[in-house]
Amino acid sequence: MSEGDGRAGTGLEASLMRLGFGTVAFILVVGSAVYGELVHGYGLLRKGDPDFTPFGRARIGFSFLAALLLFFALKPAMGALALARGDRAQAFWAIGAAGAFLLAVAAAVHFVPTALNDFVREMQPLGMATEVLLIAAVVSFLVAAWRALGMRGARLLGVFPPQLVLAGMAGVVFLILMEEMSWGQHWLGWATPELFSKNVQNETNIHNFYTYQFEAIYYTSAIFCFVVLPWCWPRGAGDLFAQVEPYLPPRIFALFGLPVASLMFESWNIVPYQVWFFLGLLICLDIVRQLKSFELRLAAISLAAIYVVSKLVFIMRGVDMVDGYELSEVRELYISLLFLAYGWMLAKRFRQHR
Repeated sequence: MSEGDGRAGTGLEASLMRLGFGTVAFILVVGSAVYGELVHGYGLLRKGDPDFTPFGRARIGFSFLAALLLFFALKPAMGALALARGDRAQAFWAIGAAGAFLLAVAAAVHFVPTALNDFVREMQPLGMATEVLLIAAVVSFLVAAWRALGMRGARLLGVFPPQLVLAGMAGVVFLILMEEMSWGQHWLGWATPELFSKNVQNETNIHNFYTYQFEAIYYTSAIFCFVVLPWCWPRGAGDLFAQVEPYLPPRIFALFGLPVASLMFESWNIVPYQVWFFLGLLICLDIVRQLKSFELRLAAISLAAIYVVSKLVFIMRGVDMVDGYELSEVRELYISLLFLAYGWMLAKRFRQHR
């Protein structure tokens, strides 16, 4: 697959322009969040029904503008994305899986919104599926690390060999898995120790001491790693860029990751999430513009339409869900699927380079 060779524009002037776009986007996000808290009493991570008051609508507009500026700050110089036949088939599967997932969740929210709650609670089907997928993802990263043993290649930051980087990824996913299953409490059912007595959900984990903050870090990291980075990272560059590139998914992976920027109802009022949603849409349309295959371009356009329509369903019909957090749990399921796909992609890549 042709990935392009760097970013649009070169030299100091282009860099300053990108920096300017990014700075203005940051000011818009911070200004919108601070104004909302000081004048309207909105906390930065406040959840609730989507706000469509005049202020709420204006804030959506500012979020779109911030996303547009961030898009121009990060936009790479892509050539036409021409995929080999095997890669094209995988791309169809990835786009189709993302679109089908969004359609299925949107249909559930529209037709059976109260039923979702029974599936997302602890030890219920979606929660257990998330944990199983994370276990499989840990295995996939460990397989990739094993296949990278003895490889001679560029070390990350000039220090870390590929097997150590991949083992570190396995360790990160393992910690997420353990936190998700409260270090085994969900399965074994022990009483919560006194140390965790102030935990919001009375569970043996750390993230529920500061649930909203941990969610913001986790979801934003997932969007950044699985949607933004695959799209914007300069391919074929030197130095640190070249050291990271072996671990980077192809650009088309950003379309597979797109649902993580959309699956929200009660967190729609959180300004950074609005920015991520609009940036995801702009990234999708930019990839559409570069796809050489007409069939792939049509599939990606369909995904963009599903992305927007399903988001409207989540916002308008999500109020009928029992607790409102159900889509957040569905998003965590999809993130675990992305971890698994990413891990096996690396395992395949490093097997080919042994």
